[in-house]
Amino acid sequence: MHRKKWVALLIVLVVFFAGITVEGLAGGYKELADNPGFAWEENIVYGSGSSKIVQLFVNGVISGEPNATGMPSMAELLAEQLRRVEEDELVKALVLRIDSPGGEVVATDELHTRLLRLKQLRHIPIVVSMGSTAASGGYYLATAGDSIFANPNTLTGSLGVIFSLVNYSEAAAKLGVKQFAIKSGRYKDIGSPARPLTEPERQIFQSLVNESYGKFVDVIAKGRNLSRQRVLEIADGRVYSGEQAKKLGLIDEFGDLEEATRHALSLSGEQDAMVVRYSDQLSISKLLFSLKQHWSNPDPLGIGNILQRQSSPRLLYQFIPSF
Repeated sequence: MHRKKWVALLIVLVVFFAGITVEGLAGGYKELADNPGFAWEENIVYGSGSSKIVQLFVNGVISGEPNATGMPSMAELLAEQLRRVEEDELVKALVLRIDSPGGEVVATDELHTRLLRLKQLRHIPIVVSMGSTAASGGYYLATAGDSIFANPNTLTGSLGVIFSLVNYSEAAAKLGVKQFAIKSGRYKDIGSPARPLTEPERQIFQSLVNESYGKFVDVIAKGRNLSRQRVLEIADGRVYSGEQAKKLGLIDEFGDLEEATRHALSLSGEQDAMVVRYSDQLSISKLLFSLKQHWSNPDPLGIGNILQRQSSPRLLYQFIPSF
């Protein structure tokens, strides 16, 4: 019995001192990223030789928001992987696997800019492989590719912008709830959920949507070598199957990730190459950092982040079939 108590006490002490150690580490991921334990690890999928073809993956909603544990967002992680590709002279081609409904306008545009910069700096081909869904912002990223592969059943398209506002003014009125806004200007509380949206306010939001939509149209026209008028005809927000997208000139070929990778090899001009993927290297420091974030997180379920996103509307290049 006494032995079990001592073992339990020892475990508590180890956890306690580990927590203190973590508190002594740099307070954020960016500082810890300089630690060798947080370096990206290369995993060879197949192939041989010294040259490399890198496969990067865009999975889920494209967002610049950190996750509930405080770790970097998907956009930040992908940007860091692209930086590594830029710096590695042995990388001769990039295959971008996209399985995403899109996401935030800013995060999507920043990643697209990084992809174009990679092509400009390294002059390497980028081949896109679409998964089950590569819609809206997912397609926005795909336009940076020299070739786009998809499955005939891939869901793509949804070429447009959406900006959603929640309004509970009628429900609040029935409950007798009122909200008073003391503001410095006429439009300071624009989009308030506590009152109806006025027509001038609607026009302001529509102008923002139109600006982002215009940028999307330009990106498609340039990336796919289509006339702007043709893009306007097909970019009405509807989703397309891979079969339909090919007929419209939105994709190039049918094929899976492996076929897209073979095409990237042929475009690179290399005879042989290693196909590699990056994975986040597991380390004690990262484990301790994750524990620290979990222990110090007052909202482990991330409910606060969800509510914050709902209360902070933003422009989206995203396929959202229902509210």
